[in-house]
Amino acid sequence: MKIFRTFGLAMLVAGFAAQAQAQAQAEAPLELVGYVKLEKVTTTTSGERQVEWVEPQVVVPGDRLIFGTRFANKGQTPIERFVVSNPVPASVSVSGEIDPAALVSVDGGATWGRLAELEIVQPDGVRRAALPGDVTNMRWVLPAIAPGESGTLEFPVTVR
Repeated sequence: MKIFRTFGLAMLVAGFAAQAQAQAQAEAPLELVGYVKLEKVTTTTSGERQVEWVEPQVVVPGDRLIFGTRFANKGQTPIERFVVSNPVPASVSVSGEIDPAALVSVDGGATWGRLAELEIVQPDGVRRAALPGDVTNMRWVLPAIAPGESGTLEFPVTVR
């Protein structure tokens, strides 16, 4: 089981990073780096809870991860209306707070909106408000990235 999880994680990280790299190649002066971090919780000798984010080696259901993309405009001119889109792998579920600036899809990227605006149609035809765990894709639209500007876009997930 651990071998599968490790292989799955490697594929997950490679796919996430490959998408960011492909986007960066489309915009030569823009540097994009995708990453995945694992939440590691420890308790100090005094009983304090400490959280640190580490490179994942093996993940198991219930582990919390952060998927992120670092961006930097290495060019001399602004990059306007840049879009970063990331599919959410089926092996994880979006959890926690979603960046209010992010657009999400709950139908594989067919439609986009703020999470609070979207609905799910259940098999019995009943509609309900979309929840973070329903998100299939994340998207950010950056109006402009000035020369020398950099930043990070992240979303939290839980391993299914």
